[in-house]
Amino acid sequence: MPDPIQLLTNGVLVALLVGCAAPTAPTVSEQATPAGDYSRPRSGRFTFTFGERRLDGALAPTDEPRSFGLEFSRLPVGGGPLGFELGFQFADDQARGVPLPGGGSGTVDRFQSEFYAGLRAEGGEGSVHPYLGLGAAWLHDDNRVRSGGLETRDSDGSLGAYGHLGLLLDLSPSVHVTVDGRMTFLGDSSIDGADGDYAQVSIGLGASF
Repeated sequence: MPDPIQLLTNGVLVALLVGCAAPTAPTVSEQATPAGDYSRPRSGRFTFTFGERRLDGALAPTDEPRSFGLEFSRLPVGGGPLGFELGFQFADDQARGVPLPGGGSGTVDRFQSEFYAGLRAEGGEGSVHPYLGLGAAWLHDDNRVRSGGLETRDSDGSLGAYGHLGLLLDLSPSVHVTVDGRMTFLGDSSIDGADGDYAQVSIGLGASF
């Protein structure tokens, strides 16, 4: 069976190529505003995201948690394509009846939290905007195992890097949707010896101003 994350990632790449193929001319108001001026953003956005990420396979059966996030991004007026973004994300998964190393079974809860900030490049002057973001991320992992009324906990956090690319579609001057592929790397957090970095595909809905 085809990998759904790989299929969605391929779809993002195809959409990016389509979006980049049809640029439009900048508007008169954008031409009249000095480049690099953030006082009146051409594209300030809040985006809520929902997706699924894939962790190290050694963390199975909790290696594919669902994720939720909120991101703010802002680009300069005047045609400059490079701006900034920041946000946070959470991901959690639970598995019951997991065989434990010492015998018996238990419930495993996995939770990841992340705060990130970086640079954002966005193209397109119409309703379709391919984008690319890259920056630093603080990723924290928390793993809890409950069995027979007892609970053990393992947590770790580290500073690493993230990158993502996607396609943003303006449904109206104030509403947009996104499709996004994302991954973290260079972090050294681990749970039970497994890498905490991930790959993720998500969709988003947000407000533009």
